[in-house]
This record gives sequence, C-alpha cells and structure tokens, in this order.
Amino acid sequence: MSELRYPNESPDYRKARDELLEEEKALVEKVKSVAEKRRQLPLGGQLKEDYKFQWANEGKVGQEVKLSELFGDKPTLLLYNFMYGPGWDNPCLSCTSLMDGFDRTAYQVSQDAAFCGIAKAPAEKIDDWARTRGWTQIGLVSGYGTTYQADYRCQGENDDMQWPILHVFKKHDGEIFHFWGTELQANHVDTVWPYWNLMDFTPEGRPDRMNPPQNFRSEFLEKHFLNK
Repeated sequence: MSELRYPNESPDYRKARDELLEEEKALVEKVKSVAEKRRQLPLGGQLKEDYKFQWANEGKVGQEVKLSELFGDKPTLLLYNFMYGPGWDNPCLSCTSLMDGFDRTAYQVSQDAAFCGIAKAPAEKIDDWARTRGWTQIGLVSGYGTTYQADYRCQGENDDMQWPILHVFKKHDGEIFHFWGTELQANHVDTVWPYWNLMDFTPEGRPDRMNPPQNFRSEFLEKHFLNK
C-alpha cells in the first residue's frame, strides 16, 4: 500500500484506491501514446480552397477573413465547428458546453496554436449568441455561404444539418494541409470536455442524460436530432 492516507479511511479503501491508481497511470500513458501516434500521421490533404469566412465577433462582425488568415503567426490552426445552422433557434446544448470551456482556455492555447470556433449560422447570429454566453476570448467565424462545412464533413444534406467536428490544419512549405479531424460519432473530443470529465470523478458518475444541463433549449435540435 502507498504511504498516502486521508482521515479515517479504511485499509480496504486504501487497497482499492491503490489498485485504481495503477489503472489511472495506465490511462494517462495510453492517452500520451495515442497523442504521439497522432503527431506521426503522414501529411494530410492540401486545403481544398482558401475559404472566405466572415468574422463573428471581436468587433469585426461581417468582415471577410480567409482561412489562411486565421493562422496569424502560428503554424497550426484548430477550428471547431459547433452545431448552429442558419435556421436554428439556439445552438446545440453540448456544443455550447464545449465552447464555454474553449472560450476560457483559448488564451492559453493561442500562445502556441491558432484556435477558432466556426458555425454555419450567419455572423450576426453567432455574435448574438456569443454575447449571450459571454464568449470573449476565442475567435469566431461564420462559414455561411461557403462550402467549408460540406467539404470537411461538418454537415449532412443541408446547411442546417450540422455536426460537431474539430479540424486541425497545419502549414507546410508555404501551403496549408489537413492534419487531423475528429471521426468518432460520439465523445469526439471527450478528453477536453470539462463537464463530463469532472462528473467522472464523482461517486454518481456521468448523469444519464444526452446533453449537459443548460438554461436554454434548442427546438431545432430537439426536433431534428434528439427526437429521431
């Protein structure tokens, strides 16, 4: 048994906790191993086109910005597509949960890599939602009027059938290439999702619900995704 002890814990607790600790160590090593394999991926496909997006925050709402310009002076761009189409009343509850966390960590990430959120809704609509949620740190752009979401499998048969996809692009010899994208159908970015991961530490575990609790509803999501 380890030397670590907490007040009034039993020997049975300490034995079980030490056994669990070994599994936790193995899990961390597995995560590191997968990340290493990800870094060793061969060069992906060259960017199909330098998409012309519109800024959706930072006092530049509606101004054109090319995907290449989102890199700034960084060699890598993380671009998260959150589910919010032109015809949606409110965005996806889960995507909003992720974006809440992304906004607060964007400052740290952006020291080493460019980081932006994108949605298919028009720029003004995204900006309104960002103000409602208090998103102030992460850059936001609209893909409205572009084929980015369709080209990079972020949507279904139309602009309103959006999917939550994180894409990573990298610069190589003056050109832009796709590096990696989430391809899991569920828990696609689970390791960076604060809500579910924090709930994993509780005795009750993750609640039996499809989305994190929110103080809003998305009628479009309920009608076209959750009730199918």
